[in-house]
Amino acid sequence: MKYLLFGFFFLLTVMNAVQAQFVTITPEAAAVKIKKKRIVVLDVRTNEEFAEGHLPRAVNIDVQDSINFVQQIKSLRKSKTYVVYCRSGKRSVKASELLINNQFKHIYNMEGGILAWKGELLK
Repeated sequence: MKYLLFGFFFLLTVMNAVQAQFVTITPEAAAVKIKKKRIVVLDVRTNEEFAEGHLPRAVNIDVQDSINFVQQIKSLRKSKTYVVYCRSGKRSVKASELLINNQFKHIYNMEGGILAWKGELLK
């Protein structure tokens, strides 16, 4: 019985770990998702980079300022779906991992970052 309970809890832990992952998508797939009103577009570049141009409806939270990043994401709704991007795709992976580690469930990382984006940019 003890082993059965242990196995059950182990299985639950593994299932939660498998479910808690972000998905990397192409910029084209991100463009489709961004058209949906309920999607939050999260730009994790610096404020200066954001000012040079960003995706429509993007919210800027700099992941390089890690202490403030974690504090700022606490104000975001965990039930929402997020498309995360940076300049080339490296910082957005880090940000996506931090979001998942903070119990966000629906995270899409845009592959290649804004350098790969073919759509409109706002300033």
